[in-house]
Amino acid sequence: MKQKQNVIKIKKNSLQDWVESILWAFVFAMIIRNYTFQNFKIPSSSMESTLLIGDYLVANKIKYFFKDPERDDIVTFRYPADPLEPEPRERYIKILAPVYWDKEKNFLTWYEKKNVVKRVIGLPGDVVEVKDKDVYINGELFKKDYEQYLDNRTIPREYSHIQWNSKLSQGQKEIIMGSRDNIGPIVVPEGKYFVLGDNRDYSADSRYWGLLDREDITGTPLIIFFSRSDDGENRWERSFKLIK
Repeated sequence: MKQKQNVIKIKKNSLQDWVESILWAFVFAMIIRNYTFQNFKIPSSSMESTLLIGDYLVANKIKYFFKDPERDDIVTFRYPADPLEPEPRERYIKILAPVYWDKEKNFLTWYEKKNVVKRVIGLPGDVVEVKDKDVYINGELFKKDYEQYLDNRTIPREYSHIQWNSKLSQGQKEIIMGSRDNIGPIVVPEGKYFVLGDNRDYSADSRYWGLLDREDITGTPLIIFFSRSDDGENRWERSFKLIK
């Protein structure tokens, strides 16, 4: 009888060790993913020609723990226009964000805002204005060699099609309303950033959804480790390319 009890005890300990190993592996993976490095793929053309659709990146998530973003930095961030929780909301039960229970599938699901990539143009305290596509920072023309314009049209200010982030005050919305090519002047408050895609005519950025919260910035792309075009062609020349 005593021998049987020992066998049962050993089995329980083995099961406990297995569960603990899984939990520790999960915790370790989450720490790496959330606080060190993250892999993701570029899904849109908004950062061309700096970053192309099909570029696979490694993002450094440590950098902005120790310093704030600077002008010209390419940053990854949680997309402000995404909902805070999965939708339709009644379908999901929050376990511990970002983990939810999907009542329809009867299974756990992971939800968080998607990570996107843009370039920091306006810093806290800056006055940013876009006039006929040209960007002005504190009254001075701001041009670099990375931006591109592929649409020959210039959209006047009065043809506004922009829906601003609901976090902005009504007064601020009225000041910065405009079109893709004519907007502002905007005074960037503390804790906010004005970001643009390098492919200026085809980028959903601060001109559309408003200023970016500092707390939503998650890191900076470090390196392209692999790249594949839409037609399945491997772009080996872009592999292990540092991102600037």
